[in-house]
This record gives sequence, structure tokens and C-alpha cells, in this order.
Amino acid sequence: MFTFYWRKFIVPYWLLALTAVVCFIIASAAGLAAPLVVKLLIDDALAGGNIVFLHFITAGIVVLYLIRGLFSYFYGYTMAKSGNKMLAKLRQEMFGKLQSLDYAYFMRTPSGDLISLFTNDLLFIQQAVTVGIPDVIVESLNLLAIMAIMIYFDWELAMVTFATLPFIIVAISYFNSRIGRLGALVEHTLAKVTSIIQQSLVSVMIVQSYVREDYEYQKFSDKNQQAADDLIKVQRLGAILVPLVEFLAAIGLTIIVWYGGREVINGDLSIGGMFAFLVYIINVPMPIRKISQALTYLKLGGVAWERINRLLNEQTPTVVDGYREIPVARGLVEFQKVSFAYRQDKPVLHDVNILAQPGEIIAIVGPSGAGKSSFANLLLRFYDPDQGSVCLDGVNIKELKISELRKHIGFIQQEPILFNTSILENIRYGRPGATVSQIEQAARLANAHDFIMELPQGYNTMVGEMGGNLSGGQRQRIAIARAIITEPAILLLDEPTAALDAHTEKQVMSAIRQAGVGRTTFIITHRMSTIVASDRVLYLAAGRVVETGTHLELMDKGGAYAKAVQLGEVTLRIQE
Repeated sequence: MFTFYWRKFIVPYWLLALTAVVCFIIASAAGLAAPLVVKLLIDDALAGGNIVFLHFITAGIVVLYLIRGLFSYFYGYTMAKSGNKMLAKLRQEMFGKLQSLDYAYFMRTPSGDLISLFTNDLLFIQQAVTVGIPDVIVESLNLLAIMAIMIYFDWELAMVTFATLPFIIVAISYFNSRIGRLGALVEHTLAKVTSIIQQSLVSVMIVQSYVREDYEYQKFSDKNQQAADDLIKVQRLGAILVPLVEFLAAIGLTIIVWYGGREVINGDLSIGGMFAFLVYIINVPMPIRKISQALTYLKLGGVAWERINRLLNEQTPTVVDGYREIPVARGLVEFQKVSFAYRQDKPVLHDVNILAQPGEIIAIVGPSGAGKSSFANLLLRFYDPDQGSVCLDGVNIKELKISELRKHIGFIQQEPILFNTSILENIRYGRPGATVSQIEQAARLANAHDFIMELPQGYNTMVGEMGGNLSGGQRQRIAIARAIITEPAILLLDEPTAALDAHTEKQVMSAIRQAGVGRTTFIITHRMSTIVASDRVLYLAAGRVVETGTHLELMDKGGAYAKAVQLGEVTLRIQE
């Protein structure tokens, strides 16, 4: 944790950190000088009856505490400023890391866990950075300064007073080791709570349609209560530690009263000196309490940093970026003896060979689990094949920069994802520099322009979260417009017409065919009307290309595709 603090906090913001240190030294010196001034007040001004010195001393006390207050403010402000700057930069670094990770990472990592890193774990880091580490350093120096002054004035009395310190150190060490173990459980459980919230919000339609609100509530309640119980255990240990430390410190105070009182009576210590000792020992519990609380923050922050550090050091990409570019792609796609498995014991594609010419519209058909989505994942290089190669214009796509490959592919998912912004910005997302006329042209091709113009604010209409203000068909057509506007060499559509009525489906297929001129178009579909409108059908079964040809050719052949149509695996009715 201290290495992290030095690398992320001190080095980048050394000027603010140095300012904070100077402010602390001045504020601390003013606070430590106050008991010495009180000693002079008692021994010289009051005992000697010196009224002028009394006025001078009382004014000095006011000035000291004014200086301490001002520089304590500057110290707190600079620490908060540098701490928040560091957290903002760390948050930015974390988000940047997420953007650089490949698709496979997100498939194996629950999104709730990732959200928890940005909420719960960063909160613990914030407490550790802005409170924990500064208090450990500052209050330790403060405590050492108090001890040094006490030794300087009366080392024997100081040594007697410090007899309780070993017990305080042992208590702090014991309790903080337990807090650290519980802290890991707390953060793990909070991640589960966040995951449940995220899944419940995303799946609200399913939850309500299946009347599972009570189940979700109970599931959340159980995890939430577990997190609360674990957190209470942490807080209970902290609640025991603070008064225990104060009690041990109070024993030291009692020793001063007893031992110091005897020295005063024997004439070996002045009343002012004993009073100063009492003030210093009274101030000892405060830094000790802050140190013990800060160590709790450090334990929790350390666990949080381990979790965040695992994200920042994630170096297990399933795909490695290439080096070549294709400024202009023709769209010639070839799968050469491709085999692929997400898990070694469960292959999903076997020896697949596909050759798609530019301008060709190919329907990819097959039962569930046949490997249709895996075909899309390999073409987009979310994964690499275990054997064989995927080529674009004769170049193995492993050699291409991933960004270069994907800019040549317009991808439309079965469940279109829209951002919570205007329709205009959602379409422009595929091409940030697109003009309004280009956006409207893409919308017309996707048969979206007419319904957009019927909306109260037209292209400036906000679609809502995940496009919730629009119908499924409207969302799909905007997603198609977003793909078309990129002018890609390849169109890859996953059930693009599944949410559309028959009339709109014909219009969209017409638009896709028009947009696909000179482009390779792959359509993963089960709709007969979409299949018939395609130039060629690839029928996949058990991860293999079983048949290929036009719809009529395959029906006349009477093979696996024809049987699938007869069994209803493909929607038979061509809707009018």
C-alpha cells in the first residue's frame, strides 16, 4: 500500500505533498509549543506575579492556536486536493484498462464485480489515501515529537509514562490483523451485492414478467445482510480498539499524576512542568487513536488495492494485436480449415471452410449451438481460432491491427445496444464526423427516417437507457443505420429482422441488400424471408458447414437444410 502511495500520490503530486508537509510541520510545532507556553505562564507569570508577562503569554497562546488552525486547514485542503486528483487519475486509468481488455475478459468477469471496483473499492482506497496514510505518517511524527519533548524535560518521568506503549502497540497489531481478514470478506460480499443490483436492473422486464420480485428482494437481502454483518464485525473491532488504547493511555496519565506529583512535592519538578507533562500525555491518546483508525483504513484500502491492481495488471489477452493496415478493404472473407473451442473439452467449430465474395449476401443458418455466434466472434477477432485462419482480402486477420479490422465491419447484434443520448448521436456513434445529411441517409436506408421524423424532437429525441423509449423494431433499425453509416466493407448482422414485422422486415432487407452492394454481408438468421432474400445459405450443424447453396438448391437437394426446414428449425412462413 505504501509503494502504491509513493508511486501514485507522492511522485505525481510532489509539490502539493511538500506543501502539505510544510503546513503540517508549522501546525504541529504551534500545537506542541502551546504546553510549553502554559508552563511559562504558571512558573513565571503567575508564580512571579508578572502582569506584563501574563499579557504577553496569553496573547502568544492565541497566536499559536491561530497559526495551528490556519496551517491545519491548508494541510487538510492540500491533502484532499492531491488525494482526489490521484483518485480521479486512478479511476481514469482503471477505465482505460477496461477499454483495452478483450471480449473474453468481460465474458469471464461479472460486470457487478467491475462496477464494485469503481464504487466500493475506490471508496476504501479514498479513505486509505486521504485519511489512512496521512494520519499514520503525521500522527506518528506528532507522537514522536511529544515523546521527545517529554524526554527532554524529565526523562525518568517520561520513561515511567511510556511503560504502557508496548501494550498499546500489541493491541493495535492484534486488532488490525483481524480487521484485515474481515475487510477482504466485506469487499468480496459488497461486490456480490453490486452484482445483484446490476443484474436486477438490467433484467427488470424478466423479473417482473416472471413475478420474481420477492425472490430478487430476498437474494439481495441475504447478501446485503451478510455484508452488513461483516462490516459490523469490522466496526466492532474498531470500536473496541479505540477505547482500549485510550484506557492504556489513561494509565500513563495516572502514572504522571502519581509519580509527577511526588516529584513536585519533593521539589524536583515545578508545577508548570507537571502541568505541561499532563497536557502532553492528554494529547497522546489523540494521535494513537487516529493511528489505530488509520491502520484500519489501510487494511481495508490494501485489500481494495489488491483487487484494483489485479485489474490494472491484467495481461491475459486471448487475442494479440496485429501490425498491418488495410486502408481500403474489398470484403473478400475466407475461413480456411478453422477449428475453435471456448473450452478445450467442448469444441464449437470443426474444420470450417468459407469463401465469401464482395457484394455477396450470405445467410448463416443452423440450430442453436451450431456455431453461428462463434463465426461472428472469430470474424470480429473477439477470439482467435485454435486451428486454421480467417483472412480478409487474402491477409490473415491476426496480422491486422484489431482497430483496422473492425472499422471495416459493420456489426449489428440481435439485441441492439443504444446509448442514453439522442438518436442523432446514436447513429453518429459509428462515424463521429458524420454530417446530419449523412445520418439521415443512413436512417433512410435502414427504414428509420420516417418514424424518427414522427417523434416530437425528431433526430434529437432521447432514446432513454438502453433505448427504452423506443420499440424493439425501432431500436433495431437505428442500430442498422449506425452500422451502415460507417460504410464498412463487411456487414455482419445477428438476427437483424427478428424484432420486425413482415412489412418492415421487407423494407429492412431491401435496405440491407442496397447497402450491401459491393460489400460482403453475413446475416445470422432463422427467418425464411431473410434466407430467401440472400444470395447463398450456409447451413451449420454441430460446428461444421454441412451444406451451402441457395435456398432453392438446398431444398431440392433434400439434405440436412431441407430437413431442418421441414422440422421447423427455420421459420417456414414467408410473411406477407
